Amino acid sequence: MVSLLEFFTLGALQFCVVRQGEIKIIERRGKFIRVATPGVSLLLSMWGYGETIGTFMISQVVQTQLGPQLTMRKVDTISTRTQVDDYPKESIITRDNATVHIDAVVYYRVHDPTKAVYEVQDYVGALQKLVQSALRDECGKYELDELLTSRDRINSALRTQLDVATDPWGIKVDRVELKDIDLGEFGNILAEQRATETRRRTAITEAEGLKQASILKAEGLNESAILEAEAEKKSMILLAEGRKEAAILASEAEATALLKHREAEARGFVMLKQVFGDGTPASERLLDVVKLMKASEVGEKLANGQATKLFLPAEIQSLFGLADRIGRG
Repeated sequence: MVSLLEFFTLGALQFCVVRQGEIKIIERRGKFIRVATPGVSLLLSMWGYGETIGTFMISQVVQTQLGPQLTMRKVDTISTRTQVDDYPKESIITRDNATVHIDAVVYYRVHDPTKAVYEVQDYVGALQKLVQSALRDECGKYELDELLTSRDRINSALRTQLDVATDPWGIKVDRVELKDIDLGEFGNILAEQRATETRRRTAITEAEGLKQASILKAEGLNESAILEAEAEKKSMILLAEGRKEAAILASEAEATALLKHREAEARGFVMLKQVFGDGTPASERLLDVVKLMKASEVGEKLANGQATKLFLPAEIQSLFGLADRIGRG
């Protein structure tokens, strides 16, 4: 259809189709005229002396066996989509004079195509040079250990720096990522340092563990000895209290039994006195005989020496004199 229209216009008119996400630069005799947006655009070619599609030499990042490489190509279409370029590794010297190799990935898009092709000769190559310079400048502010732990901060600083630098070229930098940090020979040194630090921390942890175990063991033995002593003390106290209570109970039982025995004897004497208390000489003599028998029991206990407690009546002396009276009687 487009070729047919060009045929009927005898080449005075040309048509170009622009895909979505792309633009074409329209020039007339090398001078910028307009931008062809997605869709079909009409060109007044005038047999090659009118409007033409501009062509430009733009670099392209190509992945090879040696890593990302830049190659030049002629293009007549500028992409307005977000582009991702993985640039070659760059040698960086940190603040503590360590040499590392860093490659970065840049996400960007062309928001003003006329500036991208007319304000800079090769915006892809120029952006690569900016990335190299920004990497050296920003990463050189950090020491090696800080560099490995500050990726987010470096990414943010690089994005801001590159976005400001490429704004006059009509390029918007959306994101910058440090893809890989190659430590080279410093990697072995850092790995050895980390291994040494790990061994040191492990030794400290083990020593602290042994120390804590010894402390806990000593505290356990101390507490065990204290508990054992307290248990023995309580046992002795309970045993002494048991013996004390047993002695008290035995004494009370003996006193009760003796009291009951004396009460029984008293009641016996009362009963005997009631039976033989008629006042006759025979009754008096019988009572004297009973008293004499009681006195003989007391004397027997005194003779054995086994009695520990004896309760003697007040008239004990008169009891021992009964024998004479009974004999004389």
